[in-house]
Formats: sequence, C-alpha cells, structure tokens
Amino acid sequence: NAILLAELEVVERSPHSMIVSYVKPSMDAAIAEGYKDFKFKNDTDVPVYVEGYNYGGYVYFNIYGEDTRSENRKIEYVSEIMETIQPGKDVVVKDDTKPETYQEITQSAHVGYKSRLWKVVTEDGKEVSREQVNKSNYKMAPRSATVGVATPDPNAYNEIMAAIGTANIDHVQNVIAILTAPPVPQ
Repeated sequence: NAILLAELEVVERSPHSMIVSYVKPSMDAAIAEGYKDFKFKNDTDVPVYVEGYNYGGYVYFNIYGEDTRSENRKIEYVSEIMETIQPGKDVVVKDDTKPETYQEITQSAHVGYKSRLWKVVTEDGKEVSREQVNKSNYKMAPRSATVGVATPDPNAYNEIMAAIGTANIDHVQNVIAILTAPPVPQ
C-alpha cells in the first residue's frame, strides 16, 4: 500500500489465495519464497528511500522521496467486487482412531471473490483519470471438520456416519451431542 500511495510502478504482484481482512480486495500483495514475489520500480526522476519496521505486532513501511505532484491532485484507490463465490457444503472427514466425542473444525469457511482495484485521480475535485491497477481472484473454501467415529456401539457408529453423509457440520455435532449425552436420571 505504501508503494501504491507513492505511485511507484508495480512490476510484479500476486494476491493472497484467500481474502485478507486488513486491506480492501485487490489492494493486497502476497509473497511466498520461490513462487510469489512483490517487485516495484522507482519510475520517478528522484531517488526514494524505503523504510520497513515492525512495532507492537504491526509492520510499517514508509517511502521517502520528493513529491513532485501538484497539491490540487489527489489519488484514491477504489476496490470493486465483481463476483462473490459462496463456500458451498461443509466437508466432514471421519477419523476411525478418535472417539466419537472428538470434533475439530480444521478450516473455517471462506467466501471467494473476483475483484479489481481502480486508481482514481482527481484534480481540483474533478476526476481526470480512472485506471485499473490490479485484478484478483480469491479462492473460496468450505468449512471443514474432522470427527471421531470410534465407538463400541454399532448403532451410534451408523448414526454418526449418516450425519457425516449430510455434509453439515452442525448436524454432525448435534447428533454426536445427543449420542454422547449422559443418561437422564429417572
């Protein structure tokens, strides 16, 4: 974002695989050693100095240089969501080595998006240009859970397996809660 706001040329940028919460869609940039990198070029006529540091659990970047833009010129980045992709059915994986009381949510649901980022330039309050600078596809991911099915009771096993077949984690959890509840005293 510091590079975007400094209006330096982005040479290489990849979005995160799933949406991130700390910036608007298509304003992110992911790095992963060996296959995702972020590169930019100083396309101005003056040198720039990039400062990066972390403090209090946050990462900060500052770009220092000479601002040659006129004071009546403003930039704004506008994120546009073009498509929303819902996560779909839950994924429930059985684990024969864990007791029927074992339940672990292994992945929360993530909505997928297709988005783009526009750079909007205004001068004296009037829009003079609108340019697409990024386009991103963020994957959706269904909610996933692992549940234990090891029980000596074949009826309980069959009920848990039937619940797993619904691909609905909430239903599976309800069935297991009923099956494992202590008996009510008479």
